Amino acid sequence: MRKPYFILYIILLIFLTACGSNQHASSDTGSISFKLQLSRPTTTSRAAAATSAGICTDFGITVINVNVFSSSGATVAAGNWSCSAHEGTITDVPAGADYTIRITGTVTGGTIAWRGEKSGVGVTAGETTPAGEITMAYTGNDITPPVITSTAPLLDAISVPVTTMITATFSEKMAASSINTTNFTVKKGATPVSGSVVYDAGKLIFLPSGNLSYSTTYTATLTTDIEDMAGNKMESVYEWNFTTEDLPPPDTLPAAPAGLIAASGNSQITINWDAVLAATSYNIYWSATTGVTKITGTKIPDITSTSYTHTGLTNGTIYYYVVSSINSYGESVESYEISSAPGSTDGAPPTGSIAINNDAVYTASADVTLSLSSSSTRGISQMCISNTNTSPCLPWEPYTTSKSWTLTAGDGFKFVYAWFKDSSGTSNADPYFATITLDTTPP
Repeated sequence: MRKPYFILYIILLIFLTACGSNQHASSDTGSISFKLQLSRPTTTSRAAAATSAGICTDFGITVINVNVFSSSGATVAAGNWSCSAHEGTITDVPAGADYTIRITGTVTGGTIAWRGEKSGVGVTAGETTPAGEITMAYTGNDITPPVITSTAPLLDAISVPVTTMITATFSEKMAASSINTTNFTVKKGATPVSGSVVYDAGKLIFLPSGNLSYSTTYTATLTTDIEDMAGNKMESVYEWNFTTEDLPPPDTLPAAPAGLIAASGNSQITINWDAVLAATSYNIYWSATTGVTKITGTKIPDITSTSYTHTGLTNGTIYYYVVSSINSYGESVESYEISSAPGSTDGAPPTGSIAINNDAVYTASADVTLSLSSSSTRGISQMCISNTNTSPCLPWEPYTTSKSWTLTAGDGFKFVYAWFKDSSGTSNADPYFATITLDTTPP
């Protein structure tokens, strides 16, 4: 059984140096410069007073190794430096997107016992891109092979929407650098389906390049080349089948999407939603102001998957989104609204806010409107609202930015509390809250 003795938090800022100022970089490459700050975890077996400067000695880490992988799993750059230096630079990284950075720590004797990864990193020559935070976990005693705990669609599922993504969830964190379209495939009979593969929020996701075919059985396969963070591979090949929906009857308008999740990243937000029966594509409408509609929002049209990454955003600014479904017969109504703020909060619990009647001081009615917002790099999936600060809060419901609510009876000062849960199931320990005075007595 795995025993996670220690966790090493490494905060990295990646700088892509301009070609004119770096002799190693050509017009289509950049340099990745690391600044490391090590914070020592509190454990029962070691004093918490140890400094970050001494953590290399405490845990016997001698060398920090860095590898940069492309989306196909190929190594595009590598480097290493002494752990005690806490910094290093990788040069000649080709400009591109969706790189995975792997950090490993070698202990005395040459054994790699610490490892962490960050995926979805873009490299643009001449620009500076922060990679955020990478958690480097102790993996030296992990010998347990990873196990698939669930899939979507389910085994032998029928009537699967043709716009669906294919996902597999594992029993532990997997190495994104070991995952590609060679070891995760989807086939229509013997014909491979074109698409891309990503690892996000604990799920391995296959994104088809276009819609699947109607009334067709597909086979998804994961090979034993997929590894966990300690390098343990799956013990056997995993396969499952599913069948897509029938061609919808004429004049069937699709329903609005549900299950919306907005995951924050550096200068970007990734929106995911559930596939909709009878839909062939989707539109996203967004705004920096709440209350987005198809009329007031900026339109991102013709999305053929159930995931979209909105880039070029301002960190710390809240963005609001609704999604609609499309087919040849027309467009659905808007989904409920979600929001997120881009930034580097990888691995942290969800952040959020709540307001009552737009931060009003008084209300003459116990029936109020709540304005809600939450952000996480893993995406906010659920929320729980309560008039009391009780734990655990129940029931949980899909996350949205607006909710009708009834305050407790009787005039006076009122509290409303909010918890948010990301797609991995992590929620904020302490609730966010808002206050208002209920005054129903005529003067």
